[in-house]
Amino acid sequence: MGGLELVLVLRYRKAVTYGFHALLGALGQHETATRYEVRFGEDAESTAHHIREAVATGARVYVLWSFYSPDAAALAEELKQIRALADAPTVTHLAGGVHATAEPVQTLDAGWDMAALGEGESTLLSLVDAKGDPAGITGLAYRDATGAVKKTGKAKQRDLNDFPGFALKWDKFNALEITRGCVFSCP
Repeated sequence: MGGLELVLVLRYRKAVTYGFHALLGALGQHETATRYEVRFGEDAESTAHHIREAVATGARVYVLWSFYSPDAAALAEELKQIRALADAPTVTHLAGGVHATAEPVQTLDAGWDMAALGEGESTLLSLVDAKGDPAGITGLAYRDATGAVKKTGKAKQRDLNDFPGFALKWDKFNALEITRGCVFSCP
């Protein structure tokens, strides 16, 4: 059977737990052939520690971030700190949430490798199924080899009833979610 293929390290902060719990709820019930695990980094040092451990397994590593615009500058500084403590060619820092969706170019300019656009459940599940290879996955923005910003199109939007808003597998719970985001679905 082989080892891990993908490790998801969540930069887990109190301000954005509900969004991560919704993603984990979708992931927890998703069947995939990919051998993966999820780790929670609650500060820069523990996040870097999880990255170093994951890199040592030989797995591809995605560090998942979620934040609002008022937190963007401080977290960009933390990203630099984490990269100084733990980095490798197999590590991808993926920003999601309101700021990354509204300002993907600014997010990439601040140092993230990719920005998730819109609701992230289907994008995350596709990334896991693809063992972290973003080729052909919608809902992402990144810079190509020439530095040009590429957007892969709108992520498939799923009905909120498709997934639980909590993750029993990781013992993470939310308030009950009856609607999410703006009803106008701006990209």
